[in-house]
Amino acid sequence: MRSCEYLRVSGERRTKVLELCHIRFFKEKRELRHSDPNLHSASIVSITFELQNKETKFDTITHHRSNHKVICPVIIWARIVKRIRSYPNSSDHSKVNTYRDNHGKIHLLSGTQLLKQVCLAATAIGHETLGFHPKDIGLHSAQSGAAMAMYLAGVPVVTIMLLGRWSSNAFLRYIHKQVKEFSSGISRKMLTKDKFFTIPVASTEDPRISGNPLNLTKKNNGLPFTEAALPLLSIFH
Repeated sequence: MRSCEYLRVSGERRTKVLELCHIRFFKEKRELRHSDPNLHSASIVSITFELQNKETKFDTITHHRSNHKVICPVIIWARIVKRIRSYPNSSDHSKVNTYRDNHGKIHLLSGTQLLKQVCLAATAIGHETLGFHPKDIGLHSAQSGAAMAMYLAGVPVVTIMLLGRWSSNAFLRYIHKQVKEFSSGISRKMLTKDKFFTIPVASTEDPRISGNPLNLTKKNNGLPFTEAALPLLSIFH
């Protein structure tokens, strides 16, 4: 997701922040209401993007539950939806970045606020573990991290493009070859095919040109190839 799809950001944006009605849950083939007490047990969560930077509208992306105790798309979205639904006057059109402060006032989470929290987390983890400094983080880091995680897991490139809603190979900018795991196993794979033969380059000339070895017109008494080959074809027939 782009930051402008789940945060309040500065400047004009074509995209709009997602609303609760755009988040849907399914258990097997049955859709669950947001009020369902077992919403967290759904099998999948689907997010519909009514309007985005590219021309496609009402683009729906679906994620299955991972059952990870911290990072599970179904559980995380179920918590967000239930929390916002518990606020007074919430509705299907409540923004997904809605939160209530300690005084009970309702606000919309901004990009500046989230970036500050992410940088604090990176500081706590440490540069030695991550390989980068908090100052290197931006709101696009989530996109970059997701694309990189899928690539390292062997997810097909076309799947990364479709899930990330990239209509071109622009997502390759998020694949960082300096990541340690990027080239893992490649040295061994190179040794499995250490001998190979190069096929000589085939003629690129038009075979209809006079003098081309594939032009059989002169070799068949001036007859076109198809007519000269009729006797042979009749044998096979």
